Amino acid sequence: MKYTYKSAAIWLVIYLFLALLPLLLAVTGSIPEYRDFGTELGVAFGFIGLGLLGLQFLISGRFKQVAPKFGMDNILQYHREMGIIAFVLILAHPLTLILSNSDFLSFFNPYENLPRALALIFVIPAIILLMLSSLWRLSLGLSYENWRLLHGVLSLSIIFIGLTHTIQVSHYIEPLWKKTSLVVLFAFYAYLLLHSRLIRPWLNLRKPYKVKEVVEERGDCSTLHLEPVGHKGKSFKCGQFMWITIGNTPFSLQQHPFSIASDCLGKTISLTAKAMGDFTSKWKDIKPGTTAYLEGPYGSFTPEKGKNLFMISGGIGITAMMSTLRTMRKEKDMREVVLIYGNSSFEEITFREELEDMSKLMNLQLVLVLEETPDDWGGEECYIDSDKISKYFPSNPDTFAFYICGPMPMQDAAELSLRDLGVDWRLIYSERYKII
Repeated sequence: MKYTYKSAAIWLVIYLFLALLPLLLAVTGSIPEYRDFGTELGVAFGFIGLGLLGLQFLISGRFKQVAPKFGMDNILQYHREMGIIAFVLILAHPLTLILSNSDFLSFFNPYENLPRALALIFVIPAIILLMLSSLWRLSLGLSYENWRLLHGVLSLSIIFIGLTHTIQVSHYIEPLWKKTSLVVLFAFYAYLLLHSRLIRPWLNLRKPYKVKEVVEERGDCSTLHLEPVGHKGKSFKCGQFMWITIGNTPFSLQQHPFSIASDCLGKTISLTAKAMGDFTSKWKDIKPGTTAYLEGPYGSFTPEKGKNLFMISGGIGITAMMSTLRTMRKEKDMREVVLIYGNSSFEEITFREELEDMSKLMNLQLVLVLEETPDDWGGEECYIDSDKISKYFPSNPDTFAFYICGPMPMQDAAELSLRDLGVDWRLIYSERYKII
């Protein structure tokens, strides 16, 4: 699915409107007498920061009406960046007010208003912890499940306290209609979180899967082959991904996203993962017959109709491309495919034999790049860089779409290289993965 400037413009206008909606409510109708610039600026920081934080529930909620417009990868990157901006604005709110007028320190005085003081004192370390745990989860030793719980609890707490604080102060939202409008807006944001964590799993409860087989792959990877139980299964497009929960209930914090590796023509869904984290390291021990729940599909890492494919992959990032390649093989699709695939060593190349067979059966140019090469190696060495991408760059790039999945440094370098080669950003699709 091709990205468009029209979609970008529409969603940017919607996003800006919703982000500024609390501030717009505040300045609509009769407004109080102007104070000093620093005070009014601090208040504006608070309204905008609260609006941005509420919108984070919409961005991160995996809503299919939103993500397909730009791709889940881009949406989650945007979620991260806007979270940082919301963090800065929320902290700038009290700081700017206090620097402008020291009387605002009284809001933190427990002798004047104990509940208010405790709530505001809680918010500052809470927003700092929220940001630190999101940016440096692995460094802090937080498991994905614990981080997910912490992230949700802190976000809801900060929203609730911020909304309550705004209503109690009521300097700009004294009229009942303003208070009601603000409560309805943030109740909607809270519902989005509840829908993602409770309603969607409840709907998924009637659509279990079972693990048919667990296959160990090269590169310390394992593949789960999953079959639907009592239902027709989920349809999906090549290049999409699912969130999986292993166990007898979908109501679990143990829910992780993985690219679908199987072709999109059957009911079986295959997910492949490298043993890199506390969840994926246990995959090889999962027993056939184990119950699992899948949520999705999501993502727009899907092949464009009529376009040839230029794929750049590193390590386990190849899984995001296997569904497309396997479907093309089964459908005898002879479109031109260039796959540049980087790995640490020859023995670590996941799906190596299958990819080599594909290169004989399909119109696939397979370019293997190794950090550690065997003595008789005649292929590419070291890392995927701009020189290697330029070497295999097609002479007719307008007939291609470009797909990148792998470690973040490789993805960043590949995206810049393609842009330098003149590739339209709307034809570059990326999927990033993290250790979970």
